[in-house]
Amino acid sequence: MSPTIIPGCLTALGASPDGGLPGLLSRTTLDRFEVLQTPRLWGHDPAENSYWLAAEGPAPSPAASRRLLEAIEEVIAGAERLVDIASLEPFASGEFAAAIRRGLARAANRGHPLTVRVMYGRHRFVKQTDADFEAAIRDLTTDLPVDSELYLLACRMETSNDQKRPSWNHAKIVAADGRDAIVGGHNLWHDDYLAFAPVHDLSARFTGPAAHEAHAFLDQLWAWVAREHAAPSEIGSMTLSGWSRGRVGVGDVVASVPLPATAPGPIEALAVGRLGTGVLADARVANLGAAVAACAFRQARSTIRLSQMDFGFHWDGVNYWSEDVVASLADVLTAPDRGVKVCVVLSEPGAKTAAGGPYSFGTTFADIMAKMQVAIGDRTVTGSMHVAPLRFAATGDRWHRDGQELKIINHAKLWMVDDRAFHIGSDNIYPHNLQEFGYVVEGEALARTVLTDYWEPLWRHSARAAVAVADGH
Repeated sequence: MSPTIIPGCLTALGASPDGGLPGLLSRTTLDRFEVLQTPRLWGHDPAENSYWLAAEGPAPSPAASRRLLEAIEEVIAGAERLVDIASLEPFASGEFAAAIRRGLARAANRGHPLTVRVMYGRHRFVKQTDADFEAAIRDLTTDLPVDSELYLLACRMETSNDQKRPSWNHAKIVAADGRDAIVGGHNLWHDDYLAFAPVHDLSARFTGPAAHEAHAFLDQLWAWVAREHAAPSEIGSMTLSGWSRGRVGVGDVVASVPLPATAPGPIEALAVGRLGTGVLADARVANLGAAVAACAFRQARSTIRLSQMDFGFHWDGVNYWSEDVVASLADVLTAPDRGVKVCVVLSEPGAKTAAGGPYSFGTTFADIMAKMQVAIGDRTVTGSMHVAPLRFAATGDRWHRDGQELKIINHAKLWMVDDRAFHIGSDNIYPHNLQEFGYVVEGEALARTVLTDYWEPLWRHSARAAVAVADGH
């Protein structure tokens, strides 16, 4: 069946049928696709800790977590020209850093010249220094031979430090040679994903021409780095570090690397990026991708499924909403010719890691219900909307260890329309001004894979705690 939702989004946004904005709104294709979800502990009692702690010392990580680490190493190790890594501070740690080290060493051993670009978004909630940054780069390159032809350039950045419009990289990408990319929600943080009470998250491996779009998106950010390096501005800030032949220094900016074109694949996709503030002068062009979710939701005929960290953004006692998303859901829930079922799974309000890292801004389910009721107004509800906190077993609503209880965290950024088109990437549906990247994939076979491997167990366990926001059935 030919895609309809991707073309519908492009038409609604006034874009050409092929998109035409490399890395930001560009129609593309895939050869292969692999779901990468962690920790994938469906049916596991959250009070039982053998997933990470054995009787004597650490236990092996869950199989799905090991697969994510293997995929990161594989993508990097297969590179011959370019590796791009993008994440959010803090810097890659533990087994994530080890996977990157192994991949770089394997790639370097081929003896080919190889450019590696590492970009970290620098934000307000983690205090790391330039010395920490240099130490992290030395850690990633520790297994590289001094005579290696590999050149590594790293940057920690924010493109806007304006208090009302802060902007930094939030995309999570590991990509190589324009043919292989891991994109999704996973940051490279060992303790959050591989220790007690792991964050639930979702990424995917995209193989084929679509991977080129991940590099094209990062080319836009590296072009900003080049400009900022040449003439520092007051609105942005960055730190550069480069590794070459055993030495760490400032390095030379590599804004792009020519990559060979690849033949189109059989799977339809749309690369969707956004650039926040400071990268492009035209804010509408820079952030056109922010409107894709609402455009897709308006086309729904039967179902909309969302797995997200938050639905709204709660800050200083005020809830902020993506008004176009709220309006699109209200419209389909009241469409007289449809009966759309909307299901949403979120982090429980107030969810934090064992170390205190927040994975919920605090918007409550009651807040969501009130917002949607205002948006629906006096219209007749013809569909239904249910919101649930993430659960992964038939019983047990908290992680337990030695008297400590932690709420369950969801960090996925999935949405799916009519069980045929879905988004996996870094972009949350609540309002923000960050740099993001992901893909919309359209095809019933791949959508069925995501449903079977991820959504169905997610909703089966979470639905027991769901609340009805609207129900006209």
